[in-house]
Amino acid sequence: MALKIDPSSFYYRLLPFAVFLAGFSFLQLEVSWFRMLTHITGATESASTLVLAAFLGGFGTGAWYWVRWSKTTRLENVLPGLFAAIALLALVTIPLFRYWLPALYNPLSAINQTISTIAVPAVAWFALFATAFFMGGVFPSIVGLAMGSGRPLQQGLGSLYGWETAGSALGGLVTGFWTIGWLGQSITVVLAATLAFALGLLFQTARVPQPTDDILPVSSEKQKQKGRKGAAVESDQTPVFKNLAVWVAAVAGFGVIALQVLWFRIFKTYMTNSAYTFSLIASMVIVGLAAGSGWFATRKALPEKPEKMVGSLLGVMTLLVLGGFVLLINLPQVVMFPFESLGDNHAVRLLLIPFLSAMVVAFPVTFVSGYLFPLLCTLHAGERDKAARSTGVLMLANAAGSVLGPVVATFLLVNALGAAKSVVAVAALFAMAAGVVVGSGHRWMRLAGLGTGSFLLLAVMVAPPVKILPPSFGRFPKEILDYNESVDGSYVVGAENKSGNNRVLSTYVNNSAVIGSTYDAIKVVKMVGHLPFFAGLPCKDVLVVGFGIGVTSSAIASHPEVRTIECVELVSGLKNAAHFYSHLNHGIERDPRLTVHQGDGRHFLLTTNRKFDLVTTDPTHPILGSASLYTREYFELCKSRLNSGGMLSQYMPLHKLLPSDFAGILATFKEVFPNSTVWLGHYHAVLLGFTSDVKIDFRHWSRRMADMQPDPWFYNDPYALASCLAMDGSSINEFASGKKILTDNNPYTEYCSLKAFDSENLPANLRFMNTKRDAVNRLFFNIPDPALMQHYIEGNRLMTEALGHMLQGDQKNFTRVMQEAMVMNPDNQELPFMLQLSR
Repeated sequence: MALKIDPSSFYYRLLPFAVFLAGFSFLQLEVSWFRMLTHITGATESASTLVLAAFLGGFGTGAWYWVRWSKTTRLENVLPGLFAAIALLALVTIPLFRYWLPALYNPLSAINQTISTIAVPAVAWFALFATAFFMGGVFPSIVGLAMGSGRPLQQGLGSLYGWETAGSALGGLVTGFWTIGWLGQSITVVLAATLAFALGLLFQTARVPQPTDDILPVSSEKQKQKGRKGAAVESDQTPVFKNLAVWVAAVAGFGVIALQVLWFRIFKTYMTNSAYTFSLIASMVIVGLAAGSGWFATRKALPEKPEKMVGSLLGVMTLLVLGGFVLLINLPQVVMFPFESLGDNHAVRLLLIPFLSAMVVAFPVTFVSGYLFPLLCTLHAGERDKAARSTGVLMLANAAGSVLGPVVATFLLVNALGAAKSVVAVAALFAMAAGVVVGSGHRWMRLAGLGTGSFLLLAVMVAPPVKILPPSFGRFPKEILDYNESVDGSYVVGAENKSGNNRVLSTYVNNSAVIGSTYDAIKVVKMVGHLPFFAGLPCKDVLVVGFGIGVTSSAIASHPEVRTIECVELVSGLKNAAHFYSHLNHGIERDPRLTVHQGDGRHFLLTTNRKFDLVTTDPTHPILGSASLYTREYFELCKSRLNSGGMLSQYMPLHKLLPSDFAGILATFKEVFPNSTVWLGHYHAVLLGFTSDVKIDFRHWSRRMADMQPDPWFYNDPYALASCLAMDGSSINEFASGKKILTDNNPYTEYCSLKAFDSENLPANLRFMNTKRDAVNRLFFNIPDPALMQHYIEGNRLMTEALGHMLQGDQKNFTRVMQEAMVMNPDNQELPFMLQLSR
């Protein structure tokens, strides 16, 4: 039922503030839920797309459903119930997403694994849909209340949409930069739920003032008469145009959200994959919507020819998308490389460059979209009394397009065209929509729009692939040996010719190097595979999380007792690139014991009912999007999938980690695996967790290493490898006691200080591990020559100290300390090799 409100009252002034806070809290919830659900449905693009579809579907359906109550129920009575339901359901999602749903996988997998992989995500999607269903009713209900003030329709709609999107942008920034990292996901959800409940309570207790006669809105007829003079504030559109407005809202939702998915895929290849970077980009996309709707609110008149206006806006979006496409494929040269003169400034790389990139590529398009949506709502409503219902209908249409857009972009366009050409395909859709909207009265504009769209579609189908390459490929020319884009990411294999006949290969998944080309980088991933076998693990069945290009898997396969090697790799097709590295992986992709599953490794562990003797993990960096593979819950999940006596072997980076964060990960690992060890691989480390008491027989260790085939990338001296042991359980207790445990709820490494990117952290962490090197004598027994072992340990300690000097650019002290190490331990032939390698 329509309600007339005094525009000078507190209640009316409350509405923009309320819609701003609603947008703020809803984005807090959305960001938190998306992170929580990656632990249930997986961290793949396909899983994220379905989560987004469930949320937007619920939001749009709720917008359409709840405003239908305005016929029988006063809107001011609907809002308290909506906010209360949002708050209650948000609180329920905390235990649902963190505990109840993950616990369902085991019993359901025992019945049928297919059922578990479908049923559990389906429950999560339904919970998301249900909560978003109540969220969707808030904005159109507030619009309906605001229109009772007599304020011009387009100003009220534009202003409220601007406030709502501005709140969403701020909510995304605050959540991405502060609340999750400092307070954790659960408290973030509690804060958002508390805010929603407070808004509901405010609407429940606020008194709705009735207007006096002198401020009642002017009649519809009078407004229409003004409209005929060209100063329209309300309109009386035909049913045909109203249907067209619904269709345009759907097209705009489809295109903008599809573009957001495509932009993010391309940005992932260019940008450092930090939580800050992509929180900033996402918020700038929403800021564009807020700015566009705010600009619309300043308009004092509606267009006399709305079809032409809407068609022109779609045409402008076409041109802006195409302009953004040109910038996207040249983004390193246009935006990134010009800032290299600032040096390694972390704020520039992580914040300024993503901000500028979003502003030049995404902001202009979303600005026009932000202008278009309230315009469509205004034109569709025609009168203030119909504003709430029209907003609900168009939000449903927009949400339907927004659901379909990312699904089509992720599952169809990227596979068929690649991300870059898919951007042009969306521009073609806007051009065709512009041609249809302008109507028969503007035949040449219709032909121009349809012709342009058809030409663009033809162009993207016949044009060669547009390869989006990491910035390093632009700095140093490389031959592209292989390139592939799939639903869950892209990979590229490049070759750079060095001096002489030296050819260096590099492989990237998005913007993350799959494997380094240096001796230390290759040695450490081989250590991940070899160490458990040398330590005496009887091993038949192995799970490898992160196939990469197969170096760890090949180390495992070199042990003949292994019966099966199950690998999980996020990016499909990466196995096809393994043959370029046959000198490192010995053709592992052809091994009949190997099975590669495409998907998220953590989700595979959660859904499988198999047990393994060994689980190895080689994740990307914990501050660059992979913190969930270093948390207590992940380590517990790995442990639950190990047979009695099994082991977990995991790569551990030492760079880009504050010493306190590094110690926190060690403390987390030790909490789950009391019998744990840490091994140094020059600039990297390996975490080795045992499920039983551990003592290593050095004689067995030596025999297993002697049975190895010669490998130029792995020095197989048993004393040298044993001296790489830096810490055992007691050492970790001494150095990491009291440090903050890394959890799914509080993945603080992803929300670290920018100081984590300082180059000083790597030598600091090396010093941290090099302080007390006495774990070897506690872990090993039956060492034939204890004195020789002490020489190896001291030599390794000196080498680690020397490497710290080299990292700090102190070549003189590096050489001096390395020479001391060789004098201390002349038997270790790896020492002179490392000295020679550094020259």
